[in-house]
Amino acid sequence: EAVRHPTVFDSGQEHVGAVYAKALLGAAATAGQAAAVVEELDSFVDDVLDRLPVLEATLASPRVPAEAKLLLLDKSLSGRMSGTLLTFLKVVCRHGRFDCLRAIRRAARQHLNELEGRVDVQVWTPTPLSAELRELVTRRLESLLGKRVNLFVRDDESLIGGMVVRVGDLVYDASVANELSRLRESAVDQVAHAVREAFPVERPVLAR
Repeated sequence: EAVRHPTVFDSGQEHVGAVYAKALLGAAATAGQAAAVVEELDSFVDDVLDRLPVLEATLASPRVPAEAKLLLLDKSLSGRMSGTLLTFLKVVCRHGRFDCLRAIRRAARQHLNELEGRVDVQVWTPTPLSAELRELVTRRLESLLGKRVNLFVRDDESLIGGMVVRVGDLVYDASVANELSRLRESAVDQVAHAVREAFPVERPVLAR
């Protein structure tokens, strides 16, 4: 079953993200590091900002002077990431656009995928996938989509069995939990129908 889920983002941030992402990929491509820098940006958002929301809030705050932000970036990231990405983050901070970094990350990943003929696919399963099963799922999805797939797998015990696959704003729900939900809804409908048959509602006769 495919269900379309519209994704809502701030249009202003998305525009800024697209502009800055193009600049980042241009600088990274010149150094032959486009894919590596995008991976590094993903890691910075997922492994650093998600775990240290105070850091993100500080770098995005208009109340914190740009000089303080640049010093913070140097102290915390110098020698731990490529010079290309660190320089880019400084530019983002100087222009007061760090609040758009996640939009920049999305746009950079999307643009890189387009250049490489790839697509991001999110998969939720009740238990972790083995390496062999990940490979099988990846190959199957690539065959169906006609593109190379970046597979991101997450565990979700509520699914019970099966899996949920998201490609863009389309969600393919093949989980056991979804099937059980359908069965429950069907059972409720059947009971309601049986009640209506056993106890028909008398309709008032309208006077002519």
